[in-house]
Amino acid sequence: MLDRLTQKIGQEGLSGWHLITQEMVDRYAALSGDGEGEWIHLDPERAAREANYGGTIVPGFFQVSHLIRLTGEAMRTLLPFDANHALNYGFDRLRFVRPMPVGARFRARVRILEATSKPGESFLLKEAVLLELEDGTVTLAAEWLVFLGPRALAA
Repeated sequence: MLDRLTQKIGQEGLSGWHLITQEMVDRYAALSGDGEGEWIHLDPERAAREANYGGTIVPGFFQVSHLIRLTGEAMRTLLPFDANHALNYGFDRLRFVRPMPVGARFRARVRILEATSKPGESFLLKEAVLLELEDGTVTLAAEWLVFLGPRALAA
């Protein structure tokens, strides 16, 4: 299996296009407290008047929460896997590069950087992950670690 993974190093996968609506940001703020009381995230009229982004922007950690779905989509274009046996191992690096306007379409661009063998026929993948807008602007850049258990990869 390690050979199969190392053959994928450097290859890139893309998710489909997604967008985050103002209603989604409002619900996220109410559930998480992230952005609560911040007009830059929750008041489109004021944000349009007072900020340089044309309106509200998506909270950074709400962008991070979309990595699960989007990175999964992108990775499945490279390597079929069972998400029940793939565990979030954390980030080596996570940066919010540019603001993401609410309502902008974005996708994930994922490149496999490393594959390391672990005990029990398991593996640790390091992925370079970008969230990018339709115009190519990157809003988030990360190096994400994913632990693949022995049954994560289809035979």
